[in-house]
Amino acid sequence: MLGRILSPEPSSLLQTLKSETRPHHERAERVVRLMDPGLTPAGYRRHLEALYGLHHPLEAALADRLEGRFPELRLAERWKLPLLEVDLRGFGHDEASLARLPRLSSPPSLPDVPEALGALYVLEGATLGGQLLLRHLTRHFEGVPVGDFAFFRAYGAAVGPMWKAFGEAVTRACPDPALTPRVVRGAQDTFEAFEAWLREVHADAPPPL
Repeated sequence: MLGRILSPEPSSLLQTLKSETRPHHERAERVVRLMDPGLTPAGYRRHLEALYGLHHPLEAALADRLEGRFPELRLAERWKLPLLEVDLRGFGHDEASLARLPRLSSPPSLPDVPEALGALYVLEGATLGGQLLLRHLTRHFEGVPVGDFAFFRAYGAAVGPMWKAFGEAVTRACPDPALTPRVVRGAQDTFEAFEAWLREVHADAPPPL
């Protein structure tokens, strides 16, 4: 889920990203169905599967562009794929079935560091905003065996500090203002890929019972 970023932005780069991606963010949010009153465990599982299909290729691309170059980003702590695996194994998936899940059909182009930082901004913003979803899901599924919401819990009580650290790190990793448009483009492309992927997933979803 992409959640609205509610905290103050710690850098002008993040302020620009928030402003320049607002319409992309809003369009992506509109295709997320986790707040639907009729959300079922099967619908929640399907959303987790879609997120897995998004994060799998995207995190691989981010690792290729960023890993080992910017230790201040703390990438090893930010990968969400292991958390999605925990949630999906709770729904009965195993290594073989996870490998068969559909993957993002049109991943964003991330040719270099600036675009990759823009994509990471989208994923980290979703983690921050996803705390609202976590509160809703825990209430909605109270008493229903759907797992422990590992993906949405992510950093736990450290979600605020992790977002602040990300803002500081991304500014250090891309200090040249001339590169800002490329960072923005990477974020916009990632929002658009997320929106298109969820539309594709929902189009294939079975009709509600």
